[in-house]
Amino acid sequence: MGLTDELLCKEMLLDIIHYEMRCGRLSPEMKYLFERHLKECPTCRHSILGFQRNLPETEVVRNFG
Repeated sequence: MGLTDELLCKEMLLDIIHYEMRCGRLSPEMKYLFERHLKECPTCRHSILGFQRNLPETEVVRNFG
């Protein structure tokens, strides 16, 4: 796997985790760890801001299915 592929995978994983958090599907522990990491990591924080710009402004409804 090349460096570009690895970076793409990390960004995709970060986007998925952020989406799951917005939908209310992360445990409190995972949410805490994710938010703590974002406070300490400017690279991930920048990536999440880019992801948020692409999401609709409507409120996310929790999916219990």
